[in-house]
Amino acid sequence: MKTIPLFAIIVACIILLLCSGCLSQQSAQSPVTQVITTRSTPAATETVPTATMTVLTSTTIPVTTQKTVVDDLPQEVTILPPDYAIDIGIDKDRVYNTITVTFTGGRGQVLVKNILVRVTSSDGTVEQKNFPIGNQVSIGSSVDLKGSRGSDRVEVFATLGGITYKVKDENMTYTYY
Repeated sequence: MKTIPLFAIIVACIILLLCSGCLSQQSAQSPVTQVITTRSTPAATETVPTATMTVLTSTTIPVTTQKTVVDDLPQEVTILPPDYAIDIGIDKDRVYNTITVTFTGGRGQVLVKNILVRVTSSDGTVEQKNFPIGNQVSIGSSVDLKGSRGSDRVEVFATLGGITYKVKDENMTYTYY
């Protein structure tokens, strides 16, 4: 019987290990842990260390969105000078929840070009109405808007001399018995 030199067996084992590693590689797209095992032969034993791949995980970052209302109307209530002052009354009906806004005059009534009323109900609905104005707003004219059984925000904007002012901003809340 012919004997194979020990050197040839070791070289053959190394070649087999390299070839088997190339053929059984997994694709780079799947992030899994690879374990390389060795086959031992009676002629030579060799240990190859275990190789591991790092697995990257994604983390979801919570995002908070906020509804932004773009509004060219003023946000702060303006107290008009005495010569420009106007009077506006706001009332809420307890039975039907109707909000009535009434113009009651004032020294600046001849300067009023427009009055806009905006009601934001407790359920988030928004309704706007303009006062009926011809040459000028008349004393006692009013607009009715739909309110809710909860708290309603009433904003009144008046345009005097080409400039719009927020003249009222009230929450209309009634306790029901």
